[in-house]
Amino acid sequence: MDCCSHEGPTKGDAKFDIQKVADGVYAAVAAPAYKVNSNTAIIESDDGVVIVDTHSKPSAARVIVEHLRDMTTQPVRYVVNTHFHWDHWHGNEVYPAVYPGAEIISNQLTREAMVRKGLKRIQDHVRQMPAEVAQLKAAIAKATGDGERERLRDDLRMAESYLAEVTALKPALPTMAFERTMKIYRRDREIHLLFLGRAHTEGDVFVYLPKEKVVITGDALIGWTPYMGDGYPEDWAGTLDRLAELDFTHIIMGHGAPTGREWLGTFRAYVHDMVEAVREEAARGATLEEVQRRVTDRLAPAYEKPFSAYGDYRPWRAGLALNIQRTYAMVS
Repeated sequence: MDCCSHEGPTKGDAKFDIQKVADGVYAAVAAPAYKVNSNTAIIESDDGVVIVDTHSKPSAARVIVEHLRDMTTQPVRYVVNTHFHWDHWHGNEVYPAVYPGAEIISNQLTREAMVRKGLKRIQDHVRQMPAEVAQLKAAIAKATGDGERERLRDDLRMAESYLAEVTALKPALPTMAFERTMKIYRRDREIHLLFLGRAHTEGDVFVYLPKEKVVITGDALIGWTPYMGDGYPEDWAGTLDRLAELDFTHIIMGHGAPTGREWLGTFRAYVHDMVEAVREEAARGATLEEVQRRVTDRLAPAYEKPFSAYGDYRPWRAGLALNIQRTYAMVS
Protein backbone atom coordinates (compact mmCIF):
# COMPACT_ATOMS: atom_id res chain seq x y z
CA MET A 1 0.00 0.00 0.00
CA ASP A 2 1.40 3.38 -0.99
CA CYS A 3 -1.05 5.54 0.90
CA CYS A 4 -3.65 5.42 3.55
CA SER A 5 -7.31 4.78 2.80
CA HIS A 6 -8.97 7.87 1.41
CA GLU A 7 -12.58 8.96 1.71
CA GLY A 8 -14.49 12.17 1.29
CA PRO A 9 -15.54 14.57 4.05
CA THR A 10 -19.10 13.23 4.06
CA LYS A 11 -17.90 9.81 5.21
CA GLY A 12 -20.00 8.05 2.58
CA ASP A 13 -19.39 4.67 1.05
CA ALA A 14 -16.78 5.89 -1.48
CA LYS A 15 -13.54 4.71 0.09
CA PHE A 16 -10.35 3.88 -1.78
CA ASP A 17 -7.01 2.35 -0.93
CA ILE A 18 -4.42 4.14 -3.09
CA GLN A 19 -1.71 1.69 -4.19
CA LYS A 20 1.38 2.45 -6.25
CA VAL A 21 1.74 0.00 -9.14
CA ALA A 22 4.62 1.62 -11.06
CA ASP A 23 6.34 5.01 -11.17
CA GLY A 24 3.53 7.54 -11.56
CA VAL A 25 0.88 4.81 -11.89
CA TYR A 26 -1.60 4.17 -9.08
CA ALA A 27 -4.65 2.04 -8.44
CA ALA A 28 -7.42 3.51 -6.29
CA VAL A 29 -8.92 0.25 -5.09
CA ALA A 30 -12.56 0.62 -4.12
CA ALA A 31 -13.66 -0.73 -0.76
CA PRO A 32 -16.88 -2.78 -0.57
CA ALA A 33 -19.82 -0.38 -0.70
CA TYR A 34 -23.60 -0.30 -0.58
CA LYS A 35 -23.59 0.85 -4.22
CA VAL A 36 -20.54 -0.74 -5.78
CA ASN A 37 -17.71 1.49 -6.97
CA SER A 38 -15.16 0.46 -9.57
CA ASN A 39 -11.45 0.88 -9.14
CA THR A 40 -9.80 3.90 -10.73
CA ALA A 41 -6.36 3.97 -12.31
CA ILE A 42 -4.36 7.20 -12.00
CA ILE A 43 -1.61 7.77 -14.56
CA GLU A 44 0.63 10.80 -14.11
CA SER A 45 2.57 12.37 -16.96
CA ASP A 46 4.72 15.47 -17.43
CA ASP A 47 1.80 17.76 -18.24
CA GLY A 48 -1.30 16.13 -16.79
CA VAL A 49 -3.13 13.10 -15.46
CA VAL A 50 -5.08 10.30 -17.13
CA ILE A 51 -7.94 8.76 -15.12
CA VAL A 52 -9.37 5.34 -16.00
CA ASP A 53 -13.01 4.83 -14.89
CA THR A 54 -15.06 7.11 -12.64
CA HIS A 55 -17.26 4.97 -10.38
CA SER A 56 -20.99 4.72 -9.79
CA LYS A 57 -21.68 8.31 -8.78
CA PRO A 58 -20.18 11.81 -8.80
CA SER A 59 -19.47 11.84 -5.06
CA ALA A 60 -17.10 8.90 -5.51
CA ALA A 61 -15.26 10.70 -8.32
CA ARG A 62 -14.91 13.76 -6.07
CA VAL A 63 -13.08 11.61 -3.52
CA ILE A 64 -10.49 10.84 -6.19
CA VAL A 65 -10.28 14.53 -7.12
CA GLU A 66 -9.55 15.35 -3.48
CA HIS A 67 -6.72 12.85 -3.51
CA LEU A 68 -5.34 14.25 -6.77
CA ARG A 69 -5.13 17.69 -5.22
CA ASP A 70 -2.87 16.25 -2.53
CA MET A 71 -0.87 14.32 -5.09
CA THR A 72 -0.15 16.70 -8.00
CA THR A 73 -0.67 20.21 -9.30
CA GLN A 74 -1.19 18.86 -12.82
CA PRO A 75 -4.72 18.83 -14.27
CA VAL A 76 -6.64 15.80 -15.45
CA ARG A 77 -6.40 15.89 -19.24
CA TYR A 78 -8.06 12.60 -20.17
CA VAL A 79 -10.66 10.31 -18.62
CA VAL A 80 -10.99 6.82 -20.11
CA ASN A 81 -14.11 4.66 -19.70
CA THR A 82 -13.42 0.94 -20.09
CA HIS A 83 -17.07 0.01 -20.76
CA PHE A 84 -20.65 1.24 -20.42
CA HIS A 85 -21.63 -0.19 -17.03
CA TRP A 86 -22.88 2.42 -14.58
CA ASP A 87 -20.27 1.81 -11.88
CA HIS A 88 -17.50 2.81 -14.32
CA TRP A 89 -18.78 6.08 -15.79
CA HIS A 90 -21.44 7.79 -13.68
CA GLY A 91 -18.76 9.99 -12.13
CA ASN A 92 -17.65 11.34 -15.53
CA GLU A 93 -19.33 14.71 -15.08
CA VAL A 94 -16.99 15.65 -12.21
CA TYR A 95 -13.78 15.82 -14.23
CA PRO A 96 -14.62 18.42 -16.92
CA ALA A 97 -16.33 20.47 -14.20
CA VAL A 98 -13.18 20.53 -12.07
CA TYR A 99 -10.67 20.41 -14.94
CA PRO A 100 -12.09 22.41 -17.88
CA GLY A 101 -10.94 20.95 -21.15
CA ALA A 102 -10.64 17.39 -19.87
CA GLU A 103 -11.58 14.95 -22.63
CA ILE A 104 -13.52 11.74 -21.97
CA ILE A 105 -12.44 8.84 -24.18
CA SER A 106 -13.78 5.39 -24.98
CA ASN A 107 -14.21 3.35 -28.11
CA GLN A 108 -17.17 3.84 -30.42
CA LEU A 109 -18.87 0.62 -29.33
CA THR A 110 -18.85 1.69 -25.69
CA ARG A 111 -20.08 5.18 -26.44
CA GLU A 112 -22.96 3.73 -28.46
CA ALA A 113 -23.77 1.32 -25.62
CA MET A 114 -23.86 4.25 -23.16
CA VAL A 115 -26.38 6.04 -25.38
CA ARG A 116 -28.43 2.96 -26.22
CA LYS A 117 -28.40 1.16 -22.85
CA GLY A 118 -26.56 3.22 -20.24
CA LEU A 119 -28.84 6.27 -20.31
CA LYS A 120 -31.89 4.03 -19.95
CA ARG A 121 -30.36 2.33 -16.93
CA ILE A 122 -29.94 5.68 -15.22
CA GLN A 123 -33.70 6.18 -15.51
CA ASP A 124 -34.23 2.62 -14.29
CA HIS A 125 -32.24 3.47 -11.16
CA VAL A 126 -34.28 6.65 -10.60
CA ARG A 127 -37.48 4.65 -10.92
CA GLN A 128 -36.39 1.67 -8.80
CA MET A 129 -34.62 3.38 -5.89
CA PRO A 130 -37.75 4.68 -4.06
CA ALA A 131 -38.94 1.08 -3.67
CA GLU A 132 -35.51 0.09 -2.37
CA VAL A 133 -35.64 2.93 0.16
CA ALA A 134 -39.12 1.82 1.26
CA GLN A 135 -37.91 -1.77 1.70
CA LEU A 136 -35.03 -0.63 3.88
CA LYS A 137 -37.37 1.43 6.06
CA ALA A 138 -39.63 -1.59 6.49
CA ALA A 139 -36.65 -3.78 7.36
CA ILE A 140 -35.51 -1.28 10.00
CA ALA A 141 -38.95 -1.36 11.60
CA LYS A 142 -38.76 -5.18 11.82
CA ALA A 143 -35.10 -5.40 12.93
CA THR A 144 -34.64 -7.10 16.30
CA GLY A 145 -30.99 -6.45 17.12
CA ASP A 146 -29.15 -3.16 17.54
CA GLY A 147 -26.38 -4.28 15.20
CA GLU A 148 -28.76 -5.22 12.42
CA ARG A 149 -30.77 -2.01 12.89
CA GLU A 150 -27.62 0.14 12.68
CA ARG A 151 -26.42 -1.63 9.53
CA LEU A 152 -29.79 -1.13 7.87
CA ARG A 153 -29.82 2.55 8.89
CA ASP A 154 -26.43 2.98 7.22
CA ASP A 155 -27.77 1.30 4.09
CA LEU A 156 -30.84 3.56 4.17
CA ARG A 157 -28.72 6.68 4.51
CA MET A 158 -26.60 5.65 1.52
CA ALA A 159 -29.63 4.58 -0.52
CA GLU A 160 -31.28 7.96 -0.01
CA SER A 161 -28.02 9.70 -0.86
CA TYR A 162 -27.62 7.61 -4.01
CA LEU A 163 -31.20 8.35 -5.09
CA ALA A 164 -30.50 12.08 -4.80
CA GLU A 165 -27.29 11.71 -6.83
CA VAL A 166 -28.70 9.57 -9.60
CA THR A 167 -31.74 11.83 -9.92
CA ALA A 168 -29.47 14.85 -10.40
CA LEU A 169 -26.96 13.03 -12.61
CA LYS A 170 -25.73 14.91 -15.69
CA PRO A 171 -24.44 12.05 -17.84
CA ALA A 172 -21.15 13.01 -19.47
CA LEU A 173 -20.62 10.91 -22.57
CA PRO A 174 -17.19 10.42 -24.17
CA THR A 175 -16.05 13.42 -26.20
CA MET A 176 -13.54 11.32 -28.14
CA ALA A 177 -14.01 7.80 -29.54
CA PHE A 178 -11.79 5.34 -31.38
CA GLU A 179 -12.38 2.09 -33.26
CA ARG A 180 -9.64 -0.44 -32.40
CA THR A 181 -6.56 1.45 -31.16
CA MET A 182 -5.69 4.89 -29.87
CA LYS A 183 -2.32 6.02 -28.54
CA ILE A 184 -1.62 8.95 -26.24
CA TYR A 185 1.97 10.15 -26.34
CA ARG A 186 3.42 12.35 -23.62
CA ARG A 187 7.09 13.26 -23.33
CA ASP A 188 7.58 10.77 -20.50
CA ARG A 189 4.89 8.17 -21.14
CA GLU A 190 3.11 6.18 -23.83
CA ILE A 191 -0.48 5.03 -23.28
CA HIS A 192 -2.25 2.57 -25.58
CA LEU A 193 -6.05 2.22 -25.62
CA LEU A 194 -7.00 -1.11 -27.16
CA PHE A 195 -10.14 -2.93 -28.26
CA LEU A 196 -9.22 -6.64 -28.35
CA GLY A 197 -12.65 -8.16 -28.86
CA ARG A 198 -15.87 -8.81 -26.98
CA ALA A 199 -15.72 -10.02 -23.39
CA HIS A 200 -17.53 -8.41 -20.43
CA THR A 201 -19.38 -6.15 -22.90
CA GLU A 202 -19.35 -5.55 -26.64
CA GLY A 203 -16.72 -2.82 -26.35
CA ASP A 204 -14.24 -3.45 -23.54
CA VAL A 205 -11.27 -1.06 -23.55
CA PHE A 206 -7.86 -2.14 -22.25
CA VAL A 207 -5.31 0.51 -21.27
CA TYR A 208 -1.71 -0.59 -21.77
CA LEU A 209 1.48 1.10 -20.61
CA PRO A 210 4.28 -0.69 -22.50
CA LYS A 211 7.20 0.99 -20.73
CA GLU A 212 5.80 0.33 -17.26
CA LYS A 213 4.43 -3.11 -18.27
CA VAL A 214 1.03 -2.33 -16.75
CA VAL A 215 -2.37 -3.23 -18.20
CA ILE A 216 -5.70 -1.84 -16.95
CA THR A 217 -8.54 -4.21 -17.76
CA GLY A 218 -11.87 -2.78 -16.58
CA ASP A 219 -14.18 -5.70 -15.85
CA ALA A 220 -12.89 -7.94 -18.62
CA LEU A 221 -10.58 -9.21 -15.88
CA ILE A 222 -11.52 -8.85 -12.21
CA GLY A 223 -10.65 -10.40 -8.88
CA TRP A 224 -13.72 -12.60 -8.60
CA THR A 225 -16.37 -14.40 -10.62
CA PRO A 226 -17.22 -12.19 -13.59
CA TYR A 227 -20.64 -10.72 -14.31
CA MET A 228 -21.80 -11.96 -17.72
CA GLY A 229 -25.25 -10.38 -17.97
CA ASP A 230 -24.07 -8.15 -20.83
CA GLY A 231 -21.15 -10.39 -21.72
CA TYR A 232 -20.05 -12.68 -24.51
CA PRO A 233 -18.86 -15.86 -22.80
CA GLU A 234 -17.88 -17.63 -26.03
CA ASP A 235 -15.67 -14.70 -27.13
CA TRP A 236 -14.22 -13.85 -23.73
CA ALA A 237 -11.33 -16.34 -23.54
CA GLY A 238 -10.15 -15.39 -27.04
CA THR A 239 -10.09 -11.72 -26.08
CA LEU A 240 -7.99 -12.59 -23.03
CA ASP A 241 -5.66 -14.60 -25.26
CA ARG A 242 -5.01 -11.44 -27.27
CA LEU A 243 -4.42 -9.57 -24.03
CA ALA A 244 -1.86 -12.22 -23.04
CA GLU A 245 0.19 -11.39 -26.14
CA LEU A 246 1.11 -8.03 -24.59
CA ASP A 247 4.26 -7.67 -22.50
CA PHE A 248 3.12 -6.79 -18.98
CA THR A 249 3.76 -7.81 -15.39
CA HIS A 250 1.16 -5.74 -13.46
CA ILE A 251 -2.64 -5.74 -13.77
CA ILE A 252 -5.05 -3.11 -12.46
CA MET A 253 -8.49 -4.70 -12.58
CA GLY A 254 -11.95 -3.14 -12.51
CA HIS A 255 -12.57 -4.68 -9.08
CA GLY A 256 -10.12 -6.29 -6.69
CA ALA A 257 -6.56 -5.48 -5.71
CA PRO A 258 -3.82 -5.04 -8.32
CA THR A 259 -2.26 -8.35 -9.22
CA GLY A 260 0.38 -10.00 -11.36
CA ARG A 261 0.19 -11.68 -14.72
CA GLU A 262 -0.50 -15.11 -13.20
CA TRP A 263 -4.11 -14.20 -12.35
CA LEU A 264 -4.86 -13.77 -16.05
CA GLY A 265 -4.17 -17.48 -16.57
CA THR A 266 -6.54 -18.52 -13.79
CA PHE A 267 -9.32 -16.17 -14.86
CA ARG A 268 -9.02 -17.08 -18.55
CA ALA A 269 -9.04 -20.81 -17.74
CA TYR A 270 -12.21 -20.39 -15.67
CA VAL A 271 -14.06 -18.62 -18.48
CA HIS A 272 -12.91 -21.17 -21.07
CA ASP A 273 -13.65 -24.23 -18.92
CA MET A 274 -17.06 -22.92 -17.86
CA VAL A 275 -18.12 -22.26 -21.46
CA GLU A 276 -16.84 -25.62 -22.70
CA ALA A 277 -18.55 -27.50 -19.87
CA VAL A 278 -21.88 -25.76 -20.46
CA ARG A 279 -21.63 -26.32 -24.22
CA GLU A 280 -20.95 -30.04 -23.74
CA GLU A 281 -23.87 -30.48 -21.35
CA ALA A 282 -26.25 -28.49 -23.57
CA ALA A 283 -25.25 -30.64 -26.57
CA ARG A 284 -26.30 -33.71 -24.58
CA GLY A 285 -29.72 -32.14 -24.08
CA ALA A 286 -29.30 -31.44 -20.37
CA THR A 287 -31.73 -29.07 -18.70
CA LEU A 288 -30.48 -25.86 -17.10
CA GLU A 289 -30.93 -27.40 -13.65
CA GLU A 290 -28.81 -30.40 -14.67
CA VAL A 291 -26.17 -28.15 -16.21
CA GLN A 292 -25.97 -26.05 -13.06
CA ARG A 293 -25.32 -29.10 -10.91
CA ARG A 294 -22.87 -30.90 -13.21
CA VAL A 295 -20.81 -27.89 -14.20
CA THR A 296 -20.54 -26.69 -10.61
CA ASP A 297 -19.28 -30.10 -9.50
CA ARG A 298 -16.83 -30.13 -12.40
CA LEU A 299 -15.35 -26.67 -11.85
CA ALA A 300 -15.44 -26.29 -8.07
CA PRO A 301 -12.25 -28.29 -7.29
CA ALA A 302 -10.13 -26.04 -9.50
CA TYR A 303 -11.73 -22.62 -9.15
CA GLU A 304 -13.78 -22.19 -5.98
CA LYS A 305 -10.81 -21.65 -3.68
CA PRO A 306 -8.76 -19.19 -5.82
CA PHE A 307 -11.79 -17.06 -6.70
CA SER A 308 -13.16 -17.05 -3.15
CA ALA A 309 -9.77 -15.87 -1.84
CA TYR A 310 -10.45 -12.40 -3.24
CA GLY A 311 -13.49 -11.95 -1.01
CA ASP A 312 -16.22 -11.67 -3.64
CA TYR A 313 -19.34 -9.69 -2.78
CA ARG A 314 -21.28 -12.92 -3.39
CA PRO A 315 -20.35 -16.61 -2.89
CA TRP A 316 -18.40 -18.16 -5.79
CA ARG A 317 -21.14 -20.67 -6.55
CA ALA A 318 -23.73 -17.91 -6.86
CA GLY A 319 -21.53 -16.10 -9.39
CA LEU A 320 -20.92 -19.33 -11.28
CA ALA A 321 -24.67 -20.05 -11.38
CA LEU A 322 -25.29 -16.71 -13.11
CA ASN A 323 -22.45 -17.37 -15.57
CA ILE A 324 -23.86 -20.80 -16.41
CA GLN A 325 -27.35 -19.36 -16.91
CA ARG A 326 -26.07 -16.70 -19.34
CA THR A 327 -23.88 -19.17 -21.26
CA TYR A 328 -26.60 -21.84 -21.44
CA ALA A 329 -29.03 -19.31 -22.92
CA MET A 330 -26.51 -18.44 -25.64
CA VAL A 331 -25.39 -21.96 -26.63
CA SER A 332 -28.57 -24.02 -26.27
